[in-house]
Amino acid sequence: MSSPYLVPTTEQIRKNGNHLREESSAYLQQHAHNPMDWYPWNDEALHRARVEDKPIFLSVGYSSCHWCHVMEEQVFENDEIAAFMNEHYINIKVDREERPDLDAVYMEAVRAMTRGGGWPMSVFLTPDLKPFYGGTYFPAARFMQIASGLLQAWHTNRGQVLQQGQELYDIVAAGMSLQESAPLTVEEINTIVTETLKHVDYQNGGFQAMQKFPTPLRWSFLLHQYRRTGDPRIEQVVRLTLDKMGSGGIHDHVAGGFHRYTVDDDWTVPHFEKMLYDNAQLASLYIEASAVFNEPRYGEIARSILDFLLNDMSGPESEIYASYDADSGGVEGSFYVWSPEDIEAVVDEKDRAPLMDILGITSRGNFEGKTVLTWRIDIQQVAEKHDRSIEEIENLFDKWQPVMLEYRNQRTWPGLDRKIVTAWNGLALTAFSQGYSLIGEERYRKAAEAIASFLWKNHRNEDGSLVRASTDHVQSGNGILDDYAFFANGLLELFKATGDSIHFAKAQKLLEYVNRHFASEEGAFYLTPDTVDTPLGRQIEIFDSVEPSGNSSLLDALLKTAAISGNEAWREKVQETIERYSKVIQRAGLEMAQWLDVADHLHGPFHEIILAGNASDPVMQEFEEVLRDLQLSQAVVIRVNGDKPSPELVELIPPVNGKTALNGVATAYVCQYGSCQSPTNDPEQFKQAVLEGWCR
Repeated sequence: MSSPYLVPTTEQIRKNGNHLREESSAYLQQHAHNPMDWYPWNDEALHRARVEDKPIFLSVGYSSCHWCHVMEEQVFENDEIAAFMNEHYINIKVDREERPDLDAVYMEAVRAMTRGGGWPMSVFLTPDLKPFYGGTYFPAARFMQIASGLLQAWHTNRGQVLQQGQELYDIVAAGMSLQESAPLTVEEINTIVTETLKHVDYQNGGFQAMQKFPTPLRWSFLLHQYRRTGDPRIEQVVRLTLDKMGSGGIHDHVAGGFHRYTVDDDWTVPHFEKMLYDNAQLASLYIEASAVFNEPRYGEIARSILDFLLNDMSGPESEIYASYDADSGGVEGSFYVWSPEDIEAVVDEKDRAPLMDILGITSRGNFEGKTVLTWRIDIQQVAEKHDRSIEEIENLFDKWQPVMLEYRNQRTWPGLDRKIVTAWNGLALTAFSQGYSLIGEERYRKAAEAIASFLWKNHRNEDGSLVRASTDHVQSGNGILDDYAFFANGLLELFKATGDSIHFAKAQKLLEYVNRHFASEEGAFYLTPDTVDTPLGRQIEIFDSVEPSGNSSLLDALLKTAAISGNEAWREKVQETIERYSKVIQRAGLEMAQWLDVADHLHGPFHEIILAGNASDPVMQEFEEVLRDLQLSQAVVIRVNGDKPSPELVELIPPVNGKTALNGVATAYVCQYGSCQSPTNDPEQFKQAVLEGWCR
């Protein structure tokens, strides 16, 4: 079948741009003037592939991906490669942060072919969208060899290519078979913890690996296990990891926030991207650890993360942007590293040498001749070496940090992806709500409420569905399960922090939409709603990774909502789903860390706390101080403002019915699945009640 489409020359594409030039995604815009005749994933591109009987080359990445930039420079900017691909393939570029549904299904195919995965992801598809070859990064010569070889196979051995595509389609479409349902016991969770401790790096923290990723979800689970058991082994590894990450180069000591991972095993030299999803989860982890271990320095790290998000990653309505690139002006890490000459330019002569000792700055450096800052030297040793008091040395960085920050800000900044991802802003909503709960600063409450308002106003459609992302208010992609689950959890955390029931009502609406449009017969939930077509069928993603899976996060939200609303059906839904996947969870271990957390909450204790009375009541203020001190992860909190609940609150949250301020004094009710202990006006009794069954 002929096509009226004329393939432009590479010169024409460089001059006029390709089909990505009108896209809002920062990642797609980066490729809008490649000589490749790129399309976004749309009907025009898919129609051309079918009409012209051409295979599709699908490239998936994201704006802050270093190796995506390398492949662009080596392959997609190559005129010879581009001319070949434009003539023989339909070339489609996808931002995985806008279309995680496409990324997920084709990543499964790549993993099936290569037993690995990552980005950039490179997949060759038939015109009916079935993958027949794939991988990740390919250098120019290898890419050309693959593309020309596959084209020859397409024309001379079509049957084998189609068979390969069908086999991969069947693998992805089949999903995971489940075994018979069974409870996941506390003993089985304890066994997973014991096995996990065998894989910890007891020298550097984290898990044994040549590269180190923060994986906050896993450490959060272990922190909760310490709270339940008081096991000193768990305390040791969690503290070690938090300390090593916090003192390492993965932590930006000048402006706050954490980089994505380190290329070494002691957290020193990072891959310099900064991702919202990492920083939001790390803020939550350090907030809870500060309360559990009574360590103010963890709270300070959390504060620095939240301030970094507000200062450097937030938009005009407090929405939080997606990521910072690793490169600055084409040079990886140049924005963040320091030399002795840099310190000489901004620090008084008296303070230069001790400050460089504190931050590990040397003439040799630790990254391409310069230094990624760390904070790993003994303060007393520095004080003795430079004949200064310990107090002076302790305060030295605080003295010069503003000047260093101003100096650094004059450098070429890394690229900022201004995409607003619903799910990741949901994680930020959780972090700011928890930050307000622990630190009590109004700016964190205002930030949380602004994020919630922005998402509800700009990322929610009239039919109740969510969009995946937006850039400059241009929406892109349909919301996936993660978007609903993370946003709902953030709203529930904001309700817990502020007591404003509107946030709970909104969370319920999101969960009700998910129940209607995402539920599967296997107990879990599909990644995509029933209103969206997917090329290889609807997938169920269960494994937690650098973020929680949409399923585990949704189960967490359903359990909290069941506890608040008294909706027993939702708690039973969580129980049934955990049991359905219990054997998979046991095999996966920390690959399903949040599932394990939810299972542990089901075993209890998991409290519904109702506080009735006026906020100005001194007893109520002491109750709130208890909550601030404990940062409870195993409880929901409901506030009745005044002596008794309003009819509207009773209708929305039936368990508050009858929960009054006894004798006009603030009163706490500690309940579990609707069964309540005796109400109390005594803050110490309240504290003991919520700690029952927990170490801390």
